[in-house]
Amino acid sequence: MKKITQLLFLTAIAFSGFSQETTYIDFGVNDQETAGNWNNVSIENAASTAGLTTVLINSEGTSTGVTFTINDQFNTVNTAGTQTPDAALPFPDTSTRDSFFGSTTLFQGLTEPSGGFILTDLDPTKFYSFIVFASRNNVSDNRETLYTVTGSTTSAQALNTSNNVADTADILNIQPNASGEITFVAEPGPNNDNGSGFYYLGAIEMITSDTALSINNFNFNFNNSLSVSPNPVKDVCNIKFNLQKKASLNVSVYDINGRLVSTLMNEEASAGDVNLSWDISAENDLAAGLYILKIKANDQVSTSKLLVK
Repeated sequence: MKKITQLLFLTAIAFSGFSQETTYIDFGVNDQETAGNWNNVSIENAASTAGLTTVLINSEGTSTGVTFTINDQFNTVNTAGTQTPDAALPFPDTSTRDSFFGSTTLFQGLTEPSGGFILTDLDPTKFYSFIVFASRNNVSDNRETLYTVTGSTTSAQALNTSNNVADTADILNIQPNASGEITFVAEPGPNNDNGSGFYYLGAIEMITSDTALSINNFNFNFNNSLSVSPNPVKDVCNIKFNLQKKASLNVSVYDINGRLVSTLMNEEASAGDVNLSWDISAENDLAAGLYILKIKANDQVSTSKLLVK
């Protein structure tokens, strides 16, 4: 379900009002943490995950006031995830190459048929959506993991983590229970045929919104027509895409920590082709590295990675 992730990535960077807030969580080993405004839920290799807790920050580095606690421990950490995730995902390789895992049979002294966490101090009036990624490289079996999220309602989505580089499980619009809590459980999915029932949890993009997100509303499909050239870019980058209907359009570039670098367009736009240029030389000694191109039409968002030489 990669398409939904493309459209929701970085929607916490709002231009007015609250509307949405994005929070990133990386599960794994403590020497492979993700830099920037990420919540690293990490342990030493082979250590216990039991009782890990933190107050989450959002993608801008501000405290959300939400407490995260592992309430169902995993076995420990897996460090054999993909180091080359799909460029359209909001997850850098530091978050995809490791994960927490569990098993339904005894493994390294533990049997953990499920693993999970609880979020507390949530706002019962808001909606919480979870974009989940996990990967286990170089395997030939099916290590499908089922993720179940429960608040005032329950929703579940399965993801085959075997050799995964691009797919996500997308669980949308969960509201907390009356106590302001949501629980998240990972366990083997119905198609998991691994002999030990291995399952994984690697990274989460959590989107908090005032109103429910709708899959059916995502109809701009920028990535189907988006052209970014050259990429990597040294001087000028040309950006082209097709807008299928009139919209309030904002096209901006952010660094990997979510800080605004440049706004290329911010106005009402008619349907049709959009052609823009980003002049690197005008950015006052912009450092080489990875940047995010964000295209926002009304409340819908698509992103693409830009590499500056």
